[in-house]
Amino acid sequence: MSNSSIPAGTISERRAHVRRQADAENEQFAELLYQIPDGVACINHEWQVTFANHQAMRLGAIEPDHLNAGTIWEMFPQFAGTDLAELYRQVMTTRIASHLEHFSLRRDIWLDINILPTTTGIAVIFRDITDRKGAELLRDSASRQLTRLLEATSDAVITLNREGNFTFLNRRAHELLAPRSDLIGKNIWREFPFVREGQYERYFTRAMRDGVPGEFEEFCPDPLNLWLAIQIKPSDEGVIVFFRDITARREAELTLLRQRDLLAVVQQTAHVATWDVDLSTGKIQYGIGSYPVFGHPFSELTDLRAFRTHIPAENLPTVDDMLRQTRRTGEIIAADFPVRAADGSLRWIECRCQAVSLEGETTRLRGLCIDITERKQRQEEAERQRAELETIYKTAPIGLALFDPVEFRYLRVNDHQAETIGLSIDKILGRRITEIAPLQGIEDIFQQVASGRSIRNHVFEGELPARPGEHRFWNVNYSPVFGGDGSVQAIAAVVQETTNQRKAESALIQSEKLAAVGRLASSISHEINNPLEAITNLLYLINLSEDLSPQTREYVRSAQSELSRVCQIATQTLRFHRQAVSATCVTAKELVEAVLNLYHGRLLNSRISVDTDFRTSKPVRCFENDIRQVLNNLIANAIDAMRQGGRLMVRAHDAIDRSAKGTERRGIRITIADTGHGMPREVRARIFEPFYTTKELNGTGLGLWISSGIIDRHHGSILLRSSDGPLHHGTVFSIFLPYVSDPHASAGQQPEP
Repeated sequence: MSNSSIPAGTISERRAHVRRQADAENEQFAELLYQIPDGVACINHEWQVTFANHQAMRLGAIEPDHLNAGTIWEMFPQFAGTDLAELYRQVMTTRIASHLEHFSLRRDIWLDINILPTTTGIAVIFRDITDRKGAELLRDSASRQLTRLLEATSDAVITLNREGNFTFLNRRAHELLAPRSDLIGKNIWREFPFVREGQYERYFTRAMRDGVPGEFEEFCPDPLNLWLAIQIKPSDEGVIVFFRDITARREAELTLLRQRDLLAVVQQTAHVATWDVDLSTGKIQYGIGSYPVFGHPFSELTDLRAFRTHIPAENLPTVDDMLRQTRRTGEIIAADFPVRAADGSLRWIECRCQAVSLEGETTRLRGLCIDITERKQRQEEAERQRAELETIYKTAPIGLALFDPVEFRYLRVNDHQAETIGLSIDKILGRRITEIAPLQGIEDIFQQVASGRSIRNHVFEGELPARPGEHRFWNVNYSPVFGGDGSVQAIAAVVQETTNQRKAESALIQSEKLAAVGRLASSISHEINNPLEAITNLLYLINLSEDLSPQTREYVRSAQSELSRVCQIATQTLRFHRQAVSATCVTAKELVEAVLNLYHGRLLNSRISVDTDFRTSKPVRCFENDIRQVLNNLIANAIDAMRQGGRLMVRAHDAIDRSAKGTERRGIRITIADTGHGMPREVRARIFEPFYTTKELNGTGLGLWISSGIIDRHHGSILLRSSDGPLHHGTVFSIFLPYVSDPHASAGQQPEP
């Protein structure tokens, strides 16, 4: 029946039914999307947000009136041009899904984002992973600090809390205990049940419960199967365990013990025993002149049964396999194994034997046994020396690397060089030098070394991709490694970073310039004091005249006020230059106002309002010029952060410092706050490092580092809080200076300048 025969009403009803059914399904699908915990948003080809569930609106700051309104570029103009925006365009164009983890500056959160193509545009599924990323950063920071502290030792180190959970493992501990998994947070009793037995239980209990350190050696069964030398030391949180793999040493000690008596005989003559075994009876005949290398008189080793009784049970399979192979093949088979001598020691021998056949039947075994004790010792010594050289290579305080001479790829690299590059060793090996360090001229240098020429004390400078934004300097030495045929087999590199040395030299030059300026300012201040005093006196006398007009008298008073301010600036300049030889008592107001007076003109020109509040007048004993230097650095930085004007707030009040565990210290707290642009997290993390600066050529990176040192020498503390958000931004520095019990104590009892 054709469609033309169906009544029109029936068709419209059917279409309406289909639309209602589709709408119901869409509503169910939308309801499902509203229930999931991830944010889901749909964007059409015109770049309009057509759908966003509640989580998407919350995380993306999407308002209901944004839906099907303007484009995302109009609603969020700061989004345009970002890497994420380019990825949106890429998925929209290529129809290939993509994923990334993205830090949203607008929202100040980390997001895990999946971008999927749809028939109408793209769908974006995202969730907040800020807590996880923060935890990862903290964990990585702690790990790096501990690794740097322990990089000079080849020992493995772990820390356990009182519940037996792993809280730290260094690199060597990871290699020995869990090369394929992470033990942090896991329980040692569950991961390694054997620790509840034998010496482990006793020493762990004494350290945990009684605080008694211990040291012992023990064999660790599955999954380690290692001999370990272990030191357990108590700590506030639990215990610290130092251990090293001594399996090779234990085997070497056992080998030396087995061969002790035999070595004494080997020193006198070459100990060789020849023998012949009749397989029908098992009887053994020894050749004339054979030395009893087995540690028993030959009269006690008359047959195979008696001989086997002196072979350790774990070595019997080796002997049996040697005899079985020679009987099957008729070839000479060699094997090394120990034999227990009459005195209980074990002697290592190399046994070579061959089956003798008669009319197709193996009837006899013939062979000889040689003392191989010295060979074993040489092997063990070579392994020990190799291990020592490997340790020296890995822990050297300079960068060491080895490259192939064709493509200049990393073959080896030590820990120090990996740290300098900023990547882990496994991410460096196999990659080309121009990929890891794309420095100008480096490939030409390697070409020269590959041709057989050594390069000495060459200086490179630039940035590495793994640590962008850091202009650095290196002194390098490259040498070809020749093979037996005279060809270059590898390129050896010795790299020493000289960045801090360069910065220190630059800072020293800058310091000398500042010192010269300070001396000049001091000289000028001193020289103008006398004429300033004369002018002050003259203005005073003029003001005493009775025939002055009111307007002229007002001019005189203004001149006196401005002249007083000039005198004060000159006095403060002298104070800053002169170095105190002993601590003095000074109030917070006196410290702060001296610095603010110096910056009075700059504050006015920068349209910065100053708000001070001094709620304490109690003096604190300190080296006031040093503290003024700290305040000068902080106020100058605050002014630099408010280029477009703002507000500078300075507070001082009595305070109690509880930063030291279990103690309380009284003193004053000076707080300096600004409404500037604030600092991002990565800047806050490094702000007190020497030579770290965000002012490029205008800064040395030493101001806050020196300030922190000054506060430390005064036994105080300096704290920082900062935000660079779009709505709330600014920086607050808080300085605590402790009171002393006796303000008249000698300067020798105070912090040194």
